[in-house]
Amino acid sequence: MAEILYNKGTRASKRFDEDKRSMATSIKDIAKKLNVSVSTVSYALNGGPRRVSTEVRDRVIEAAKDLGYRPNRVAKSMVTGKSRTIGVVPPEIGEDVLLSPYLQLALNGVFNAAGKANQDLMLFTRLAESHHDEIVTTILDGRIDGAIFIAPSRTNHGVLVAKEMHIPCVTISNSQIEGVITMSVANRTGMNLVLNYLVKLGHRRIAHIAGRLDMQDAIERLQAYSDFVGDNRLPSDDGWVVKGQFHPDGGYRAMKELLSHPSLPTAVTCANDDMAIGAIRACRELGFRVPEDISITGFDMTTTSDLATPALTTVRQPIAEMGSAAVAAVLALLEDKEVPVHTVFQPTLVTRSSTCIPKKESK
Repeated sequence: MAEILYNKGTRASKRFDEDKRSMATSIKDIAKKLNVSVSTVSYALNGGPRRVSTEVRDRVIEAAKDLGYRPNRVAKSMVTGKSRTIGVVPPEIGEDVLLSPYLQLALNGVFNAAGKANQDLMLFTRLAESHHDEIVTTILDGRIDGAIFIAPSRTNHGVLVAKEMHIPCVTISNSQIEGVITMSVANRTGMNLVLNYLVKLGHRRIAHIAGRLDMQDAIERLQAYSDFVGDNRLPSDDGWVVKGQFHPDGGYRAMKELLSHPSLPTAVTCANDDMAIGAIRACRELGFRVPEDISITGFDMTTTSDLATPALTTVRQPIAEMGSAAVAAVLALLEDKEVPVHTVFQPTLVTRSSTCIPKKESK
């Protein structure tokens, strides 16, 4: 059960209290002008929680206009206790981040669920990289009731602050921040699905292009790959694991590195679809055919995998469903309902034409 409170000992909380006092002073000016109580003015401006007569409400609004008072959502949230807004923080801040197919699927799930629940969303563009005090101020300024962090790093300051301040907080694709509600995919299951499939096709020399190793998904997928190779006594080579950072260009560079290795794999598993697309591009440039010379697989089943040439064999994780579940979890926390700390979604294997029986084991 989530307890929603503010930590009065923080610098940000002091600023928050100062903002409230400043706002109350403006309301006091209206109350003084009309010779009514401050609470009456507040109820009139914010529509409750107590009713006021139409006459009084009209007088308050007129006086507010005369005095230049501007009611806002922060003031309303102080009365109702809710802004009906959920903050959403992307995995990283930078140019073109919203073009990420993974992020688009996650946001689509969040947006759809928020719309059905009559909730607004606020997309934060700096929280992932802000300093501690700035994050505290942003989270506590009254604009949001809770927050959803999409694929945060394991040391994301925003998540840690939200937890510290007891703000309802849910992460998508991160299961390592103690006490934080998480929606994640069974990464080990997904990797085992695709690796078993490759082995059944006849592949034994299998490489891996890893994602960002400050993100839990990348860590779990790499560990699953390593364990599978060891458990099944497959050939291994230190040069067959290369970092691709979850980006197409990273996959492109990683694949070029793999293809320059003296011992070539017959298949490459990529920790996401974006890197797989980059890997296919590198193969094409260097004269390797996919899948005839080398099979390539992805993970996520984003729109990228549908548009690839050849079509990408990948592991589908239900990203949009995870986004919808994150919204439901935030709303449940706001109502003091118990929510499972970890909700794990099951992946499925989607086989397409980027994989086939190996032509011949490389020597």
